[in-house]
Amino acid sequence: MKEKVEEIMTREVITVKENDSLLDVATVLKEEKIAGVPVLNDSEEIVGVISEADILKLLSNFHWYTSIFTVHDLMHIVGDDLHDIQQDIEKASKMKVKEVMSKNPKTILPDTLIDDAAQIMHSTGFNRLPVEANDGKLVGIVARADIIASLYEK
Repeated sequence: MKEKVEEIMTREVITVKENDSLLDVATVLKEEKIAGVPVLNDSEEIVGVISEADILKLLSNFHWYTSIFTVHDLMHIVGDDLHDIQQDIEKASKMKVKEVMSKNPKTILPDTLIDDAAQIMHSTGFNRLPVEANDGKLVGIVARADIIASLYEK
């Protein structure tokens, strides 16, 4: 049975930079079929995490946004409403990651016990934790799905 995070973490971590645009991040998340990524600064230090949830939270600040839009609703948006929505989306897509990311993320070391990582996720509400070496460099990421999968491995 696996006990440490280093045994289940993803080692080739997809990351974004804090000055990337939200459009860039959304593209990465879609293309890589992932829900969130660590954010690095120019010194390759972990400064945050950004997820689909962070982007959706931003969109929820716009008066027109609702998570229950149907195709029918979208097809009937016209006139000034459509123009306002287009402007809001353009504004959001140009925003920088550092404006939306979860800052100062909880990180763990590779030798952290899987049970401890699960407890951290539970207590913080985070679905993924960057794994860093003693020198602070990113060496992996562990997601909630990794922990669940490890429970079923023999």
